[in-house]
Amino acid sequence: MKLNWAQIKEAIEQLIWEYKYDPVQVLDIMKMGIKTAYKKDYLPNERKAQVAVTVWGSGEIKIYRLWDVVEEIEDKEDDRQKTLDQAKEIKDDAIIGDTLTVEITPDPLEFTRIGVQAAAQTIKQNLKNIERERFFEKFQDKQGELLKAKVLRVIAESVVLDVDGATVVLPPQGQVPNRVYHGGEEIIVYLKQISKGSGGINLDITQSGSEFIDALLKRIVPEYEEGMVTIDKIVRITGKRTKMIVSTDDEKIDPVGVFVGHRGDRINTILSLLNGEKIDIIEKSSDDEDKALIQLVIDSLKPAKISHVDIEHGKATVKLPEDQKALAIGKGAINIKLASQLTGLRIELV
Repeated sequence: MKLNWAQIKEAIEQLIWEYKYDPVQVLDIMKMGIKTAYKKDYLPNERKAQVAVTVWGSGEIKIYRLWDVVEEIEDKEDDRQKTLDQAKEIKDDAIIGDTLTVEITPDPLEFTRIGVQAAAQTIKQNLKNIERERFFEKFQDKQGELLKAKVLRVIAESVVLDVDGATVVLPPQGQVPNRVYHGGEEIIVYLKQISKGSGGINLDITQSGSEFIDALLKRIVPEYEEGMVTIDKIVRITGKRTKMIVSTDDEKIDPVGVFVGHRGDRINTILSLLNGEKIDIIEKSSDDEDKALIQLVIDSLKPAKISHVDIEHGKATVKLPEDQKALAIGKGAINIKLASQLTGLRIELV
C-alpha cells in the first residue's frame, strides 16, 4: 500500500475538527504510526532501532535512521549504537557522543497490510491516551465534590451512569441499599477519588458513607461551607439513618437551626435527595466534658426519653422506661448502633 499524504491530511483534519485535538499533537501521532509501520515492514529484526519521521509542509515524508556513537557496543543486539570507526564510514568528522542521522526513505514509500495494521494500532492507542488525559484533567479538580449523574442502565448489581458526558459505574458498595435505580433518572454522586491505573482512568464515586452527606450539606448550607458552623462528627447507615454533631463559635448562631433552615426548607431538601433516609442533628453541649458526653448519649438515643445515664470505662448504662426501649433501639437496632458510633461508647439499656 503506497502512502497517500492527502488521505493522512484528511484524517488529521477530521480529528482536529471532530474531537478538537491539537494539530501538532495529531501530526506527531501520525508520525508515530508511520514509524511503527516502517519498522514493522523494513526493519523487522531490529526492534530497538531508532527511527524518526518528518513531514514537510508540502506533504513530503522523510524517514531517518539514528545511531548513537559510542566507544564500545556493550550489547551486540542493540541496534541503536555504532562504534566510532563504524560512524566515520558514514560521517568523516563523527565523534563519540554524536547522534548519526541518515535518511532511509524508500522510493516509493509503501507498506504491507501488516505494517498498516501496526500503524493503525499505534495511532489508536495514542489517541486513546489523549482521551484518557482529557478525562483525567476534566475530573481531577472535582475530587471531594458532588456530581450530577444520569442512570443509563443497570447491569447485574452495578449501575451505569453518565457523569458529565463520561460513562462511569456506580458499584454495589457505593449504592444505597435496597434502592431501585431506574434508567433515565437523575441522581447525585460523590467523587471520592480519581486515579490512573493499567486499565485506564477510574472514578471512585459513591452515594454511601458520611462523605456523601458532608458534601451534600456543604452544597445546601452555605454557613457550613463558609465555616460559620462545624460538623464535629457524622455517622451513617446508608439508606436508613444519619446522626451528626454540630457546633459553632458564634453565640448568635443556632447551629441546628442553620441546618434545618427556615421552616425546615434545608432539611427537607436534604431528605428529598436521600430518598427517605432520616437525619438527626445534635448540638454539641457547652457543658464540661463529662456532662457533655452524658448529654450526647441522651440526645443520640432520641426520640426515646432517658431517665439517667452513668458512664464508666467506655460504657454508658442508660436507664429509661420499658416503653422507651424500643425507641432507643430503633428498627433493626439502627438507632442504638449509630448512638454508640457517635458517642464512642458501648451502650447498655436498663
